[in-house]
Amino acid sequence: MFLLLASFLAGVLTSLAPCVLPMLPVIVGSSLVPDASNKKRNNKPYIIAASLGVSVILFTLFLKASTVLIGINPSVWTIISGVIVLLLGITMLFPNLWVQIGSKIGLEHSSNSLLAKAHKKDGTAGAILTGAALGPVFSSCSPVYALVLATVLPINIVLGMVYIVAYAAGLSLALLAMSLLGRRATKKLGWALDPGGWFRRILAIILILVGIGIIFGYDKKIQTWAIVHIPFSITSLDEKLLPKPKDTTDLISKPINNKPAKFNIANPYPAPEITGIQDWVNSEGESFAKLKGKVVLIDFWTYSCINCQRTQPYLNAWYKTYKDMGFEIIGVHAPEFAFEKVLNNVQNAVKDAGINYPVGLDNNFATWKAYNNQYWPAKYLIDKDGLVRFTHFGEGKYEETEKAIQALLAENGAKLPNQLSTKDQPTNQVAGQTPETYLNYSRGERFTNVSEFAKDSIIKYLKPAKLELGYWGLSGVWNIGQSESFASGADSTLYLRFSAKEVYLVMSNPNTKTARVYLDGQLVTTTVNGGSDVSANGDIAVGPAKLYKIIKSDSYIKNGLLEIKLPADTIINAFTFGS
Repeated sequence: MFLLLASFLAGVLTSLAPCVLPMLPVIVGSSLVPDASNKKRNNKPYIIAASLGVSVILFTLFLKASTVLIGINPSVWTIISGVIVLLLGITMLFPNLWVQIGSKIGLEHSSNSLLAKAHKKDGTAGAILTGAALGPVFSSCSPVYALVLATVLPINIVLGMVYIVAYAAGLSLALLAMSLLGRRATKKLGWALDPGGWFRRILAIILILVGIGIIFGYDKKIQTWAIVHIPFSITSLDEKLLPKPKDTTDLISKPINNKPAKFNIANPYPAPEITGIQDWVNSEGESFAKLKGKVVLIDFWTYSCINCQRTQPYLNAWYKTYKDMGFEIIGVHAPEFAFEKVLNNVQNAVKDAGINYPVGLDNNFATWKAYNNQYWPAKYLIDKDGLVRFTHFGEGKYEETEKAIQALLAENGAKLPNQLSTKDQPTNQVAGQTPETYLNYSRGERFTNVSEFAKDSIIKYLKPAKLELGYWGLSGVWNIGQSESFASGADSTLYLRFSAKEVYLVMSNPNTKTARVYLDGQLVTTTVNGGSDVSANGDIAVGPAKLYKIIKSDSYIKNGLLEIKLPADTIINAFTFGS
């Protein structure tokens, strides 16, 4: 229910987001332009708002179908939207252009009579196109929309679409209100209502500029600039609508060794059972009946996740310190990639990470869904009575989490140490750091070679002439698959333009071959910006599927160009970053 309301409010807030501001003249201005017959009520604001809302919903369905079933890059739909807006602007600026084109190519008037009548009668077709074309653009402006698209739709498409409809309704109603207010304010201004006047021409030029901006991604650059330079951000307010841990508040418990603990669950609730586990590591199987009377920490993780890896030392320290005091950790391994479902791979990862507590392979996300979880890593702290008392998502808050563990153990009468076993370390992400980047066609974004792309096909890609920040590209022979991409030749190279201090690449090679990494043209070695998987001579031994640490710089790298020469048969999955 909360996410339903949040989705509606996010739609309202999106109408004021930085990425929408350049589109407002299109929405408001188009609704002001009168119909061919000025005798009838101008219904354009309602038509534009309604078609925009429907467009957002249909775009969501197209996006899921095209990225999962068909394999079309999501940016294609945005480009199509830009082209439609551009053409609307051109036809508005040059009203007789379409008539001339139709005459030259031999279009019969009868074949377009319905469209022509609609346009002449009340401009309905143009209004519908205006709203529909902007749907894909507006859809990318809200963190709540992104959350629903990424986490709810894959699990429950019906519930996900209900949230998307709520988002579209909030957006449409907000823009309708703006349109009606704008029309009312200019109702008495003749220059705004003249079909052939300068106002219509200015609006047409704005449409053309907006269309070009959408096609070439300038709308996203405006959004980025606004987020950085505008003190008050609608987007940041939108982010506050994202769901927080269930029923959270700050509840102070009795001080433990003069260190107050905080439980952030106001009304503790029964912990869902551990269910649907395919295999266990370090255990024959776990359940809350078996764990009754213990304090339990459920940790959702996956072994190629860098955020999970950075959390691991703290989990190990807690287990070592408190395991003999009635404390247990259950690692629920929910895989992000197919190779993380393999028992042998998880066993090796558990051994490498020094994990001694039980780990269950939740390959079908059964326990993940039971907890309604959405994050890697995620922690749920459960007391001796089986109630969830504390949660934390992501990195950080290690001292706070350990204090909560101590407080629950104290409730059981445990004799606790006089100091904490762990201490918080800075985990702040630098503003502008490159986001996680998937290297496939189902989740991949910002792919430079999109014009050459064909799914599940062996293609020789040309080296990108230019690479924008956050974009990746290929050269040589590659096969881009639904969940991973394959280097199919000896000259296969992966490129990335990034900003961060650390770069990690999830990849593998069945034959353990050598790769090399170059940063801004210079070979990366152990002593020159190299991560722990880079040797002194610049080699990376690519073998089992895991997260390889390839860049570790002492200073923040801004707009760096990464070039990775990969051997044949290498499989690449995703880039992640750290600062």
